[in-house]
Amino acid sequence: MSDAVIPPRVQRFIATHIDSIEKLEVLLLMRSRAEREWTARDISQELRIMESSAAARLEDLSTRRLLVKAEGSPALYRYSPASSEDAQDIAQLQDTYSTRRVSVISFIFSKPLDKVRGFADAFRLKRDKDDGHG
Repeated sequence: MSDAVIPPRVQRFIATHIDSIEKLEVLLLMRSRAEREWTARDISQELRIMESSAAARLEDLSTRRLLVKAEGSPALYRYSPASSEDAQDIAQLQDTYSTRRVSVISFIFSKPLDKVRGFADAFRLKRDKDDGHG
């Protein structure tokens, strides 16, 4: 599946902010119900994921300034991107995900593989040099 079916703006947003399908689903759920405040437990029940994973995703999205966090016990999160550009990117991401779900998922899954491949290549090059072959 080609990355060309995913708009460049969406590709940049994913590359910058999204490293898992779970994080994507959390963000898009919260965008779809932007007026609501969510706890990690709410997210975990809605998406059927572990509460600890939901908490980690919420915290990360909050750190990236895509959500607003209200301290408390439990913490409450609300969809509220810090910039209008991020809000537009998320809207376009949601549109793309609704029409090209497989392409978006493939793009997200290809990111870590590229990093792992680069990491492994760095060790292969180093080993080759240490062996006198490079």
